[in-house]
Amino acid sequence: MGEREAFAASFRELHPKFSRMYAQMLTRVDLTLPQYTLLYQLMLLGTVSMTEISGRLEITKPAVTNLVDRLEEKKFLKRIPHTKDRRVILLEILPRGEKIITEIQGRSLDLLLKAYDQFNGKEHQVIRCFYATVSKVMDDFLLRSKNED
Repeated sequence: MGEREAFAASFRELHPKFSRMYAQMLTRVDLTLPQYTLLYQLMLLGTVSMTEISGRLEITKPAVTNLVDRLEEKKFLKRIPHTKDRRVILLEILPRGEKIITEIQGRSLDLLLKAYDQFNGKEHQVIRCFYATVSKVMDDFLLRSKNED
Protein backbone atom coordinates (compact mmCIF):
# COMPACT_ATOMS: atom_id res chain seq x y z
CA MET A 1 0.00 0.00 0.00
CA GLY A 2 1.39 3.39 -0.99
CA GLU A 3 1.63 6.45 1.26
CA ARG A 4 -1.44 8.08 -0.26
CA GLU A 5 -3.54 4.93 0.12
CA ALA A 6 -2.33 4.46 3.71
CA PHE A 7 -3.32 8.05 4.51
CA ALA A 8 -6.75 7.53 2.95
CA ALA A 9 -7.22 4.34 4.99
CA SER A 10 -6.28 6.17 8.18
CA PHE A 11 -8.78 8.92 7.39
CA ARG A 12 -11.52 6.37 6.70
CA GLU A 13 -10.81 4.81 10.09
CA LEU A 14 -10.64 8.13 11.95
CA HIS A 15 -13.71 9.83 10.47
CA PRO A 16 -16.34 7.53 12.06
CA LYS A 17 -14.50 7.73 15.39
CA PHE A 18 -14.88 11.51 15.39
CA SER A 19 -18.55 11.10 14.50
CA ARG A 20 -19.08 8.68 17.39
CA MET A 21 -17.17 10.93 19.77
CA TYR A 22 -19.35 13.94 18.91
CA ALA A 23 -22.50 11.81 19.01
CA GLN A 24 -21.62 10.64 22.53
CA MET A 25 -20.80 14.14 23.76
CA LEU A 26 -23.96 15.63 22.26
CA THR A 27 -26.17 12.85 23.61
CA ARG A 28 -24.86 13.53 27.12
CA VAL A 29 -26.02 17.16 26.90
CA ASP A 30 -29.23 16.39 24.98
CA LEU A 31 -28.24 18.20 21.78
CA THR A 32 -28.46 17.21 18.14
CA LEU A 33 -25.66 17.99 15.70
CA PRO A 34 -27.72 20.74 13.98
CA GLN A 35 -28.47 22.32 17.38
CA TYR A 36 -24.78 22.20 18.29
CA THR A 37 -23.84 23.73 14.96
CA LEU A 38 -26.30 26.59 15.42
CA LEU A 39 -25.01 27.31 18.93
CA TYR A 40 -21.42 27.13 17.70
CA GLN A 41 -22.20 29.70 15.00
CA LEU A 42 -23.69 32.02 17.64
CA MET A 43 -20.52 31.66 19.73
CA LEU A 44 -18.43 32.65 16.71
CA LEU A 45 -20.63 35.42 15.34
CA GLY A 46 -22.38 36.87 18.36
CA THR A 47 -25.96 38.08 17.97
CA VAL A 48 -27.29 37.42 14.46
CA SER A 49 -30.63 37.24 12.70
CA MET A 50 -32.47 34.00 12.08
CA THR A 51 -32.16 34.72 8.35
CA GLU A 52 -28.37 34.95 8.61
CA ILE A 53 -28.18 31.68 10.55
CA SER A 54 -30.38 30.06 7.92
CA GLY A 55 -27.93 31.13 5.22
CA ARG A 56 -24.82 30.14 7.16
CA LEU A 57 -26.18 26.70 8.01
CA GLU A 58 -27.72 26.34 4.56
CA ILE A 59 -31.07 25.25 5.97
CA THR A 60 -34.56 26.65 5.55
CA LYS A 61 -35.98 29.32 7.83
CA PRO A 62 -38.64 26.89 9.16
CA ALA A 63 -35.84 24.45 10.05
CA VAL A 64 -34.04 27.24 11.93
CA THR A 65 -37.26 28.07 13.75
CA ASN A 66 -37.59 24.43 14.82
CA LEU A 67 -33.99 24.36 16.10
CA VAL A 68 -34.37 27.69 17.89
CA ASP A 69 -37.62 26.58 19.56
CA ARG A 70 -35.88 23.57 21.08
CA LEU A 71 -32.74 25.49 22.09
CA GLU A 72 -34.80 28.27 23.62
CA GLU A 73 -36.76 25.71 25.68
CA LYS A 74 -33.44 24.39 27.03
CA LYS A 75 -32.31 27.95 27.86
CA PHE A 76 -29.30 27.75 25.49
CA LEU A 77 -30.27 30.84 23.49
CA LYS A 78 -32.87 33.56 23.33
CA ARG A 79 -34.74 35.44 20.64
CA ILE A 80 -34.44 39.22 20.63
CA PRO A 81 -36.70 41.50 18.60
CA HIS A 82 -34.81 43.85 16.29
CA THR A 83 -34.98 47.43 17.54
CA LYS A 84 -35.75 48.94 14.12
CA ASP A 85 -37.42 46.18 12.11
CA ARG A 86 -40.04 44.14 13.95
CA ARG A 87 -39.97 41.48 11.21
CA VAL A 88 -36.37 40.59 12.12
CA ILE A 89 -35.66 38.24 15.02
CA LEU A 90 -32.15 38.15 16.42
CA LEU A 91 -30.58 35.18 18.19
CA GLU A 92 -28.23 35.42 21.14
CA ILE A 93 -26.47 32.53 22.86
CA LEU A 94 -27.01 32.38 26.62
CA PRO A 95 -24.31 31.51 29.20
CA ARG A 96 -25.65 27.95 29.47
CA GLY A 97 -25.25 27.48 25.70
CA GLU A 98 -21.75 28.98 25.76
CA LYS A 99 -20.77 26.62 28.57
CA ILE A 100 -21.91 23.54 26.65
CA ILE A 101 -20.11 24.59 23.45
CA THR A 102 -16.93 25.41 25.36
CA GLU A 103 -16.99 22.04 27.15
CA ILE A 104 -17.52 20.05 23.95
CA GLN A 105 -14.81 21.96 22.10
CA GLY A 106 -12.47 21.55 25.06
CA ARG A 107 -12.93 17.78 25.22
CA SER A 108 -12.37 17.29 21.50
CA LEU A 109 -9.36 19.62 21.50
CA ASP A 110 -7.87 17.79 24.49
CA LEU A 111 -7.95 14.56 22.49
CA LEU A 112 -6.26 16.17 19.49
CA LEU A 113 -3.62 17.78 21.69
CA LYS A 114 -2.93 14.46 23.38
CA ALA A 115 -2.02 13.04 19.97
CA TYR A 116 -0.20 16.23 18.89
CA ASP A 117 2.00 16.13 22.01
CA GLN A 118 3.36 12.75 20.94
CA PHE A 119 5.24 14.42 18.06
CA ASN A 120 8.41 16.54 18.09
CA GLY A 121 8.78 20.21 17.14
CA LYS A 122 9.57 19.61 13.48
CA GLU A 123 6.60 17.29 13.16
CA HIS A 124 4.42 19.93 14.87
CA GLN A 125 5.28 22.34 12.05
CA VAL A 126 4.20 19.79 9.44
CA ILE A 127 0.97 19.06 11.31
CA ARG A 128 0.11 22.77 11.61
CA CYS A 129 0.88 23.27 7.93
CA PHE A 130 -1.29 20.28 7.02
CA TYR A 131 -4.27 21.57 9.01
CA ALA A 132 -3.90 25.07 7.55
CA THR A 133 -3.84 23.58 4.05
CA VAL A 134 -6.86 21.36 4.74
CA SER A 135 -8.74 24.41 6.04
CA LYS A 136 -7.93 26.41 2.91
CA VAL A 137 -8.90 23.55 0.57
CA MET A 138 -12.20 23.17 2.45
CA ASP A 139 -12.88 26.92 2.26
CA ASP A 140 -12.25 26.84 -1.49
CA PHE A 141 -14.53 23.81 -1.93
CA LEU A 142 -17.34 25.37 0.12
CA LEU A 143 -17.09 28.63 -1.80
CA ARG A 144 -17.15 26.84 -5.17
CA SER A 145 -20.03 24.56 -4.20
CA LYS A 146 -22.03 27.52 -2.86
CA ASN A 147 -21.49 29.41 -6.13
CA GLU A 148 -22.66 26.36 -8.13
CA ASP A 149 -26.07 26.44 -6.39
